[in-house]
Amino acid sequence: MLKLTFKNSLIPTKKIEKHLKTFTFLLLIALLFFACSKAKEADPEIEVVEEIIEEAKLDESVAAVIPHIYIETAGGAEVVSKDDYINGTVSVEGKGIGTDLAVSTMRIKGRGNSTWNKPKKPYRIKLDAAASVLGLQSAKDWVLLANWQDYTFMTNAMAMKIAQQLGMPYTNTIIPVDVTVNGKYAGNYTLTQQIEVKDGRINIGKDGVLLEMDTNYDEDWQFTSPGYSLPVMVKAPDIETEAQFNIIKQEFLDFEALVKKSDFPNNNYGNYFDKQQLVNYLIVYNLTGNLEIKHPKSVYMHKAKNGKYTMGPVWDFDWGFGLDDGNRRYFTYAADNPLFRSGDTNKGIVFFSRFLNDPEVKNLYKSTWANYKNNKFAELLKYIEQYAASIRVSQTKDLERWKPDRWRYDTEWAPFAGNFPEVKKDLKTYIRKRANYITSYVNKL
Repeated sequence: MLKLTFKNSLIPTKKIEKHLKTFTFLLLIALLFFACSKAKEADPEIEVVEEIIEEAKLDESVAAVIPHIYIETAGGAEVVSKDDYINGTVSVEGKGIGTDLAVSTMRIKGRGNSTWNKPKKPYRIKLDAAASVLGLQSAKDWVLLANWQDYTFMTNAMAMKIAQQLGMPYTNTIIPVDVTVNGKYAGNYTLTQQIEVKDGRINIGKDGVLLEMDTNYDEDWQFTSPGYSLPVMVKAPDIETEAQFNIIKQEFLDFEALVKKSDFPNNNYGNYFDKQQLVNYLIVYNLTGNLEIKHPKSVYMHKAKNGKYTMGPVWDFDWGFGLDDGNRRYFTYAADNPLFRSGDTNKGIVFFSRFLNDPEVKNLYKSTWANYKNNKFAELLKYIEQYAASIRVSQTKDLERWKPDRWRYDTEWAPFAGNFPEVKKDLKTYIRKRANYITSYVNKL
């Protein structure tokens, strides 16, 4: 400590000590003021963190009733193949939610990749005659998603809702249903449209192109792009000749080359690519924390003849929402886990993060997110409440139905899947935290 001695001073010692204390106090105030001023200069924007409180409670005023689909196969045969259809009939009880469908002849087979190997099977149904099912536009082909690992039973529904709110074309509609197969309750499923190029589905005409990027890489006509090593599969049109395939392939490679070029984004790549729908697509994946885009898997892109490549439809979100691949528990990873992590060399991330070097894309991202957050996000939260309440009985029945087939159900599944009000609470909390993260993220673009 500094010690001051005033030799032969005429000023009394006590007065000196008093003045020193006053001086020291004023000096500390001045230093604090200076430090705070500097802090404000360095960081003029002070973010107020929203306190997030959600209740583990379901809305009992919402009827816990959903439609029921009944499937009967010829001779009670089990659906054992993803390739071969078997004959049968299907009927739908709308339960006041949608219109009934009388018993109709159809064919049914399995579908999916990893989900097909689970005890609870996903299905694809092809009606003999096109029909409207639960108010959706008339068609022959329909899909029943099993939600085997998705104990929220809501991940795909949330993603499709967000995409619809953002105005993404050809976004699927998700309808929760109970399913009975050959007289035995099969659980809670989601009914949706088959992804296909047709009127009322992906309506881009017979000359339009539907591509899927997926590391499963299991179509007859496919190629790996030279620029970003993307696994690209041609889903439509039906390829008849090698020459037809090569035209579709080269068209994509020409677009990819523009994205790869050193003068990007100051070239004309935007003449071939819909930047707004890219931004919408990224917002859906970012808000849901769906890391499937990084591989990439189930990443669709469509283009009408002489049109632009357009992202979508969005698909397959049961691997999002902070899912831990090890324990299969949602909301495990932090809500601020980046969609595109710096230094990640996964092909999808390298390709899609490239577009964030375009100032126009950045500005679209900021304005689109601000508009969504201010005008649509509250509607999404209400949708979660309504959806969860409507399936609360079905979710419980599904867990009971498949309990014997789940390994270590009591110790590794029931603790977090068995309390559905808590699941709903966790889902809403995650989404709200994720929204706060995105607001911070876009402000730094």
